Amino acid sequence: MCGVFGYLGRAGKAAPQVIAGLQRLEYRGYDSAGICVINEDHKIKTIKSVGKVGNLKVKVDSVETASYHAGIGHTRWATHGGVTETNCHPHLSESGRFVVIHNGIIENFSEIKKELEKKGKHFQSETDTEVTVQLFEDMYDGDHISTLKKICKKMHGAYGLVFMDKEHPDRIFGTKKGSPMVLGFGKDERYISSDYRALIGLIDDYIILEDGDIFMMTPEEYTILSEDREVNRDRHDVDEDENPVELGDFPHFMLKEIYEQQTVLQEMFRGRINFETNTLHSDVLEELVKEEIEKITIVASGTSYHSGLVGKYYLEEYADIETDVIVSAEFKYKKKFIDPKTLFVFVSQSGETADVLDSLKIVKEQGGNVFGIVNVPGSAIARTTGRGLYTRAGIEIGVASTKAFTTQVATFLFMALYLGKHKNLEYKKYREILENFRKIPDAIATIYDAKDTIQGIAKKYSIYKHVFYLGRGIELPIALEGSLKLKEISYIHSEAYASGELKHGPIALIDENFPTLIVNGASELYEKNISTVQEIKARNGTVVGIISENDPKKQSYDDVLTFPHIHSELDIFLETVVLQLFSYFVALELDRDIDKPRNLAKSVTVE
Repeated sequence: MCGVFGYLGRAGKAAPQVIAGLQRLEYRGYDSAGICVINEDHKIKTIKSVGKVGNLKVKVDSVETASYHAGIGHTRWATHGGVTETNCHPHLSESGRFVVIHNGIIENFSEIKKELEKKGKHFQSETDTEVTVQLFEDMYDGDHISTLKKICKKMHGAYGLVFMDKEHPDRIFGTKKGSPMVLGFGKDERYISSDYRALIGLIDDYIILEDGDIFMMTPEEYTILSEDREVNRDRHDVDEDENPVELGDFPHFMLKEIYEQQTVLQEMFRGRINFETNTLHSDVLEELVKEEIEKITIVASGTSYHSGLVGKYYLEEYADIETDVIVSAEFKYKKKFIDPKTLFVFVSQSGETADVLDSLKIVKEQGGNVFGIVNVPGSAIARTTGRGLYTRAGIEIGVASTKAFTTQVATFLFMALYLGKHKNLEYKKYREILENFRKIPDAIATIYDAKDTIQGIAKKYSIYKHVFYLGRGIELPIALEGSLKLKEISYIHSEAYASGELKHGPIALIDENFPTLIVNGASELYEKNISTVQEIKARNGTVVGIISENDPKKQSYDDVLTFPHIHSELDIFLETVVLQLFSYFVALELDRDIDKPRNLAKSVTVE
């Protein structure tokens, strides 16, 4: 979940390049940040700061770094030890010779630390990371690669480790297992990063390291070893269409990404859906059709889990395939039933989510049929599954996911329609869904026009400390996702339930200080939800309806947030955007750090 970045190149560039890299990686963690730079005279400087990278930059700018040509930096999401400068990376060995940054968790760090303390090693921090550099120094045999091999045999867990040695300022070296890491190559410059997109505009091409890889980089050459053998990893060109993401005229990336949903949905359609002929195209789904899949298990976490719940509805309704959705952290440890007719679909925006990736590896090792739905090309899940669908959401910076969710849902719908048209889906229904699916992007644009109304209602409800979200059927996952968005960025306690479950316990919490948002479009369960609204109001509860513009019972609610009705099974796209804007404006009213909410990170790469 942390961000690691390294630079090796020209004097004077190490500090500014590492700071710039950390700013691009800050979505991975922002509790604290630090850098370490080295020059040809074997001098080393380490600078750390609590808080965001901007705080660190102020410190670095006040220090002379013109002679420093190599550096590593880290932006932290705390796992071991409090948020302090002492616990901030980089960490030095006791002698001050070696320095390390780390993304991951060393599960047996406590045992290693005790062994080293018995040998007389002294530790400055509470982190698991400091153990790695102290262990490296303890086991150092004069060869960096050999020593890396030895410490890897001692450590258990996930790690992306990057080291420097004061006595060898011409090199950066490290290893990875579980945590993402790429090597980047520019003109006379070398880079290391947790995410290749942090290197866009700096490099010509890059290498994606695989688990177990050990690497050494100098200005002239690089070496990668795997299982004691030197290997040649593919070098990937940077996509020329990708540019560093800029905020533009928007106050926050989250709002920008909410507004991008109209465009990214159209991008998701491109080359896959011909609305003029009502035809679909996908080579990978054509392969699935031939496999005659009888069951699908979706494995995901967080927002992706909610998109999977919508996917379940679509796959069962249109493709007539029994579908389960399981939280990846639970799936990893449960008994698994593997057979050729079951397709396991692993969903992740980043393609690096630790629990999802670990679950995928287990299923694949047991011979399971695997498929990925991810946003990031070349990510670990994309590479490990070997087949799947990209959601095409583009780079998402805001920690609270928005456009990634809608494109995941759209991808599941596309998948369900494709499989369904080869099974029992009536053509009339197929065409009806496609014709209305086409209308969704333009309908989303009309919601943007209503943002002032949404903001006014959000301000009204920002005073509450607790909120319920309710929904039924396909709208239940939208309630769950809306609730998650609110708690993520506003820090308001929020719970989501199936509307019919309210009377089975949660209704005991309802009073005038516990409002409810109910997602109630034009589904077949509309009247059931109206009954739930009446039950809440009978107990002095306040209800906000997420309803269509032409809802005949608007008066049933205390306030309404409306959307243009398109189709009962597609309105969820519009309901989602309404709830995203509601959460955004509540957080704005409360003056929250919307793009970087507390305690969170964009990419969860540790268990």
